[in-house]
Amino acid sequence: MISARTKGWLLLVAFFAAGSVVGIAIGRTWATRRAVNPMEPHAFVQRLGGELDLDSAQRASIMGILTRRQGAIDSAWRALQPTVRATMDSAQMEIVAVLRPDQRTRYLQLVRAAHGAIGKP
Repeated sequence: MISARTKGWLLLVAFFAAGSVVGIAIGRTWATRRAVNPMEPHAFVQRLGGELDLDSAQRASIMGILTRRQGAIDSAWRALQPTVRATMDSAQMEIVAVLRPDQRTRYLQLVRAAHGAIGKP
């Protein structure tokens, strides 16, 4: 028969092991759910490397190109972003206009969940 003290230790070890497994699983799930911009240079090179079977020299060269050009890319995006945002917002408001009131509420909730707040109908 197992003593109460041994049962206590076994229970403690079991809880620790279960907590570790759950913690690792949550950590991995969280890490894979993080939104990774597919155009972020590291993500882009990783995806491109897998699709084209790039060697390490090619990966390094492409990473260098993207790093060197990132300032121009960021500048272009800053210039375009207000126009793109305004066009998307206008399209969403046009969609809201054709929906019934119950559909509008659900649609706006979906849009806010996916893209952040937009104007009210």
